[in-house]
Amino acid sequence: MDIPAIVPCFPGAELVETVDADSYKGRVTVKLGPLTMVFAGNLRIETRDEARRSATVKATWTEARGRGNAITVTRFVMREHEGGTVVDVDSDVQLAGQVAQYGRGAGMISGVSEQLISRFAENLRAHIHALSATPGAPRAGEQAALRQTKIPVLELLWKALVERLKRIIS
Repeated sequence: MDIPAIVPCFPGAELVETVDADSYKGRVTVKLGPLTMVFAGNLRIETRDEARRSATVKATWTEARGRGNAITVTRFVMREHEGGTVVDVDSDVQLAGQVAQYGRGAGMISGVSEQLISRFAENLRAHIHALSATPGAPRAGEQAALRQTKIPVLELLWKALVERLKRIIS
């Protein structure tokens, strides 16, 4: 529920402004080969249920050069599992404009989204472990690992394609 603490864990994302306890302004930088797109966005925690350990976050994004926009609605629920926490994430993504053309390949948006969530989870896990190992500020190595200024979309597309081929073959 602590957006400012977890934004650095999401590849290519940065928090620009905290508007209030549930509203934020952010930026996401996406690198697609030689093309770099910067999306400015408004995020809002739409629902928050502390008892169920769940929330819904809605974000609207606009590409800086007018190449498109996106609306994302992400729902998550945290639950205890074998001494740890499992987070179930469901995300709806609507793309418009040129940016929608880039993801037209069947399942590519879904595959890239899975890769992004996977990277986010790895970064968040490292962040939590660093905080529990050394109370206070995260370690320098962890900060450097989290400081990814751009989402490498081609790399994520490749990983998504490999995962899809693995499912087809097996």
